[in-house]
Amino acid sequence: YMELNKMYKDKIPDEKLATLDTDYQRVLQSLIQKTQDGSWTLNQQKRQRSSILPRIALYKTFLQFGIEKEKAIELTRERAEYLGNKANKVLKTCFAFPCFSTVFRNVFRKSMNGTEIWTSQFLKDNKKELDINIYKCLWKDTCDYFGCPELCELFCSGDWIVFGNIKRLTLDRTQTLGTGGNVCDFRFRFS
Repeated sequence: YMELNKMYKDKIPDEKLATLDTDYQRVLQSLIQKTQDGSWTLNQQKRQRSSILPRIALYKTFLQFGIEKEKAIELTRERAEYLGNKANKVLKTCFAFPCFSTVFRNVFRKSMNGTEIWTSQFLKDNKKELDINIYKCLWKDTCDYFGCPELCELFCSGDWIVFGNIKRLTLDRTQTLGTGGNVCDFRFRFS
């Protein structure tokens, strides 16, 4: 775990940098508390805590510091890209194994099960392709709930980092809910 004050050294004023980690933790705990109001299921709360709320908390911390919205998004994007690159390295290693596309499809199918995190429809699912339309997304719903729909694009663009530049895997997508589309149209191709 990289401390935030190390990641943002020389990018925000020193007086803000000194309190960044503690202010971030305070904001994060506040957001977690707000998800426990009864409108979110336990599964949704778990996913929010692990992969959504940390970035929203970082963004809101930057805004509380008086950093302009566009700059706060870019600073938050740095953290998102750092984490996305770590996930990409793991996937690259996994795709080096023969038949990993089958494992990938099974994991993806299992993660899409139910409607708590996503509402989705599988259009194709075979050894060469996996096509999924997502009609409802917890990331978008959470960003909207916390009044920062502009941040959702960060999660959407993160998919290009996580799934990008991997031999034997290609992602095509033309739109996402988080960027104003009617659907997230994931098209994975395996070679």
